[in-house]
Amino acid sequence: MDGAYAVRMAIPHELVTELQAAGYYPQLAGTMIVESLFDEDIKSHFVHIDTHVDLDSIHRHVTAFAITPTRLLIAHVDDDPAPRPLGQPPRAITSSEAIELGDIRTVLIGRTYEKPAHFEPGQEPVEVSLTLGWGSTTRIDTFPEACTDPQCDADHGYGGSLLSEDLTLRVSALAEGPEAVTRAQTFALDLRRATFAATHGRS
Repeated sequence: MDGAYAVRMAIPHELVTELQAAGYYPQLAGTMIVESLFDEDIKSHFVHIDTHVDLDSIHRHVTAFAITPTRLLIAHVDDDPAPRPLGQPPRAITSSEAIELGDIRTVLIGRTYEKPAHFEPGQEPVEVSLTLGWGSTTRIDTFPEACTDPQCDADHGYGGSLLSEDLTLRVSALAEGPEAVTRAQTFALDLRRATFAATHGRS
């Protein structure tokens, strides 16, 4: 995906570079983003590559995120899990989603720091996780209720929490490098800022 292709794709050169660096069908992921742009500009982006190694295979998938003035665009490219006849080329499955910024209910940012007792402002985390929720998927966490009496063995039923959790990603400096962690944190903060602005009617 060269510079001329990037112009035709109408996406920032930095995003093209990240898709290329991911090394997993960059044209597919880029096309999924472009199809959802509708002439909007991309304000911030992030590309996440994930690899799972099984006993007899390597499974890869890439997710590209782009923030526009009104929406969060997500493009996902995955290996086709269906078995292929010997000698047949591999296949990939794509999916894309566009979420209105005002509809995003959860932007949960988790960070892991080394030597927290010596933390100073500006210190970079060694791991960043991002959990997004916009209502398409909910998860119920249940737990047994208990009373304050340590001798009580009665059944107090169950409590629980209804959580919105549509997408979760984790970026580690050990696995992806410190630059990837920095990019993930920057994107997460950009998204939190964008959803706040959309919710409160600010530009």
